[in-house]
Amino acid sequence: MEDLISVIVPVYGAESYLDKCVRAIMNQTYKNLEIILVDDKSPDNSGKICDELAKEDDRIVVVHREENGGISAARNSGIDIAKGEFIGFSDCDDYMHARNFEILHRLVVDNKVDIAVADYLEIEDDDNDHQDEVIDYDKIQIVERLKGVDCMKHLITALNTKTILPWNKLYRRKVFDTEEHFRFPDGVNGEDDFCIPHLLCAADEVVYTDVSLYYWRKRPTSYSRSFKLSRTSYLYVLEEREEFLADKISDELKHRFLVHYMEILWDFYYLVKINYPEEKERYQSYRKKFKDKYEANKDFLHIPAKKKLKWDVFRNALFISDVWYKIDQVKRKTIRKIKGIDNYYN
Repeated sequence: MEDLISVIVPVYGAESYLDKCVRAIMNQTYKNLEIILVDDKSPDNSGKICDELAKEDDRIVVVHREENGGISAARNSGIDIAKGEFIGFSDCDDYMHARNFEILHRLVVDNKVDIAVADYLEIEDDDNDHQDEVIDYDKIQIVERLKGVDCMKHLITALNTKTILPWNKLYRRKVFDTEEHFRFPDGVNGEDDFCIPHLLCAADEVVYTDVSLYYWRKRPTSYSRSFKLSRTSYLYVLEEREEFLADKISDELKHRFLVHYMEILWDFYYLVKINYPEEKERYQSYRKKFKDKYEANKDFLHIPAKKKLKWDVFRNALFISDVWYKIDQVKRKTIRKIKGIDNYYN
C-alpha cells in the first residue's frame, strides 16, 4: 500500500482557477491522496465548486470555515485533520505537474530524508499548460542534500523564494508534530518566512532538485502592489526568526539576517511615513528600533562603507536620509521594471 499524502488547499476567491487547480491534484499519477479543500468563507462560488468536486472524487474532503481567518488559519485547519504520513500544499489559483507528488515522494523515500524541495515556474494567466510535460525521474538531479538547519543559509540568497515557499515541497508529517506542534501563524504578513524555518529545522535532512513541478500563477489581483500597514507585521516574523535561530546558525548567517532586518526597518519607516503619515508614532518606533539595534550590534556589524554611510545618515541626519530614500526608490523601481517584478519584498 502506498503511503498516504494529504494535500491541503486553502480556498478563497478563486472560482476562475479552482477547478483546474483541484483537477491537477485529482489527476496525479500518485493516487493515494487525501485532498483537503479548506473553504475560508470565500465570498464567491469557490465553496460550491469544492462541494461539486467532492461528489466526483471520494478522496476529497471539504472544510467550510465559519469565518474568514486567512491563509494560515486555512492551512492549519487542513493540517489538524490530515491523516497522511506526508503533507503537501497547493494554492487555489495555481496548478502542478501530473507527477508532482510521485516524484517528490520518491525523492523523500529514495533518499531517506524528511523534506523534498522542487523548483517551480511563474506563469501568466494565458500560459500554455505544463502539467503533462515529460519528466524522466532517472535524469532528475539532486542539486543539494542538506541538514535541515543548513537550509537557513538560503534564506537571504537567490534560493530564498524556493526555500521559503510551502507548496513546492513534500514533508514527512513528523516535522509538523514536534514538541512545538508547529502551525502557520495567524494574522501576520510573511507567514511562510515564520513557519518554513521551523519545519526545515525539524527535518533531519532535506534534498533540493531543480526540476520544476509546480506552476505559480501571477495575476494582477493576487498580490496588491500598494503598501498596506498590515505588511509591517513582517517585522514580527523576522524578530521571531532571529530568536528561534539564535543558537542554531553561524555568526555569519546571524549577521546577514541582522543586516536584512535593519534594511526592512529602514524601508518600513519610509513606507509608513509616506503612505500613512498619521501613523507617526509607529514609523518613529521603527527608527528607534533601528538606532537601538545598531547601537547594540555596532561591534558585530561589518558592512560596506556606502551602507554604513546610509545608516549613519538615517540615525543622525534625517533630512538628508529622506532625500537618499527618494533616490533609492527611483533606482529600485527601475530595476523592478526591468526585471518585471511587482512584489514589494523583491
